[in-house]
Amino acid sequence: MTIDTGMAINLMKHIIPSALVLLLALGANVTAASETDIKAVTLDGRPVLLKEDQTWEFMEIEQGDPSVSAVLTVTRIWDMEKACKLQFRLQNNLNYRISTLVPRLTIMNKAGVVYDSKSIAFASIKPTNDKYTDVQFERIGCHEISHVKVHGAAHCRMGDIDQWNEEEGECLSHIYVEPSELINISK
Repeated sequence: MTIDTGMAINLMKHIIPSALVLLLALGANVTAASETDIKAVTLDGRPVLLKEDQTWEFMEIEQGDPSVSAVLTVTRIWDMEKACKLQFRLQNNLNYRISTLVPRLTIMNKAGVVYDSKSIAFASIKPTNDKYTDVQFERIGCHEISHVKVHGAAHCRMGDIDQWNEEEGECLSHIYVEPSELINISK
């Protein structure tokens, strides 16, 4: 039996993608089987560790000492029917000037769905001083937000840290997020 070149190429076009899909599926199962614990977040923003033995536990987030951090505080909220405006204060308790610091805020709605993300910027804050800024999320009231997560803050400039020498997460590690009775917020 002879197969012409066109038939062979057509056959390979069908076999190779199927083989790749099968290999990727097998590889994913092997990877999933070798993973042990999974980090997750509850609807109200608390981090949990899902263990391989099918148990779980809440994880503590280490924020450091607020007396030697840049302390981020929610100072006021405006709950409009279909908008939420948050006011933040950044208190510089570091022993050096914060030239720029831009943390990212992600909000989750009551269903646990990430609704929106925005950045807030702080600049030129001398030690012991503070600055205020606010951010508004559209089409969602504050009463509809289950959690605000503070993350990112890459490429800050403060002290010896700048975009050329910072380690991943280093800027964020200098922020202490003050727990709030106004809205659920954490790192």
